[in-house]
Amino acid sequence: MEKLFENTTTYTTDVYKEFVNFHNQKYNFRYHLYTLFILILIVFCMVLQFKYENFLLGILFVFVMIIFLAWRVFHPTFFVKKEANSDKVQKQMENTYSFYDKYMIIKNSKNNIKLSYYKLYKVFETENYFYLYINKNYSFVLAKDTFSVGDPNEFYKFMKRKLWYKI
Repeated sequence: MEKLFENTTTYTTDVYKEFVNFHNQKYNFRYHLYTLFILILIVFCMVLQFKYENFLLGILFVFVMIIFLAWRVFHPTFFVKKEANSDKVQKQMENTYSFYDKYMIIKNSKNNIKLSYYKLYKVFETENYFYLYINKNYSFVLAKDTFSVGDPNEFYKFMKRKLWYKI
């Protein structure tokens, strides 16, 4: 098959920080709205238990609320720190993305992955990057200025044709 596009992007700390900022802008409102909704449900259940003098269950809901809040606040922070300290960022892993008509291939020093386009969750374009999300938390980052085959404008049109409802 003929290679339509090729891009080689190096994962640096700056690239990762820019991705985290983009991701937070895109998904933080939904994340916080979900957290607020669950907290309201927990508080409602807690108040009902105390109102009907079921104190043990009320205290259990207090603990559930504290644990839930701690998870929602600290888990993203630890996740970002873990990713920022991972080998792919610290050792500046270089990914080469090759795009064909029906699939894409991602190559780096550790893996060779063949991925069909329908498996992509979403694709976003910013001023400097394309973010190809494979789920809500993980994304492949393609720098716009590192295309060796094709150009960013044609790549956007190609992805729009392949993933018209995900881009």
